[in-house]
Amino acid sequence: MTSTARGRAALGWPEAAVEASIRTDGPDAGTRRLRVIAGDLDIELLPDRGLDLGQVRHRGVPLAWVSPTGWPRPSGGPFGATFGGGLVTTCGLLSFGPPSLDDEGEHPQHGRYTTLAATVTRAEVLDDAVVVEATIVEATVLGAHLELHRRIRVPRGEARIELRDEIVNRGARAVEPMVLYHVNLGRPLIQEGTVLHSPAERVVPRDADAEAGLATWAQFPAPADRYPEQVFAHELPVGKRVSAEVHAPSELGIRISFDTAALPGLFQWRVAQRDGVVLGVEPATAATILGRQDARERGLLRALSAGQSWKLGLDIGVMSLEL
Repeated sequence: MTSTARGRAALGWPEAAVEASIRTDGPDAGTRRLRVIAGDLDIELLPDRGLDLGQVRHRGVPLAWVSPTGWPRPSGGPFGATFGGGLVTTCGLLSFGPPSLDDEGEHPQHGRYTTLAATVTRAEVLDDAVVVEATIVEATVLGAHLELHRRIRVPRGEARIELRDEIVNRGARAVEPMVLYHVNLGRPLIQEGTVLHSPAERVVPRDADAEAGLATWAQFPAPADRYPEQVFAHELPVGKRVSAEVHAPSELGIRISFDTAALPGLFQWRVAQRDGVVLGVEPATAATILGRQDARERGLLRALSAGQSWKLGLDIGVMSLEL
């Protein structure tokens, strides 16, 4: 038992639990929450946003960046007015990047996933882990019909979250899914001097704003009153299990691990604005952040045949950097 777990026990708190609640007021009134406690981790799950991860705390210290919008009830409004951040926002299932239009229809910025409600099918405390499972459907009439099965497993005593997704094509024809895991890290982990260690073979800026910060992409800068967002593409080795690590001066670190056979893209989103200090680490199914049309033109879309499935996922672990 960890020291934090002993502290919980002394106070009569559970070492592991799942607690369900519904918000009763504010812009997110009526939305569901699941709170997962597993040793040192205290995790907020958002069933009404595809069972994405909201704020996550390690020994009481917040890890995620949460935007000022929070998580209002999804309404289809502008992305910037509803993007709550959190430890993981899933983008997809048919598109990520800027808005686009193709034979599958109109795709809003970063897709529709974050507006989809999950059907929670399991929430259980086991001897070795806490497990939550859910089903999420993205479908249109006579169009694409994708069903995602999500499993979140938190091993007890390891300070690690395992997120596993299986996307099944329930439609009658092949479709081309696009998925990006938008991992959003914030204060106090992200501060001046925090370092990103990437498995990339090359780092490429998205635009002129990113080009201005290319020489220092790995080290988080001092926050300023105004700081344009910077996005970098990290070109990865093919078909390997890799990890991106974020090391804070506070001797705390985060390791994000995934398989490049399933997630060949990786993007870095950085904003060093005093009211918006955030570092995004974003594994993806396609190595472009410029949207569905760009992915198609570059031959980066992969077909998922009717009745077939893909397995995706990542692990997010907390590391102690004490010497």
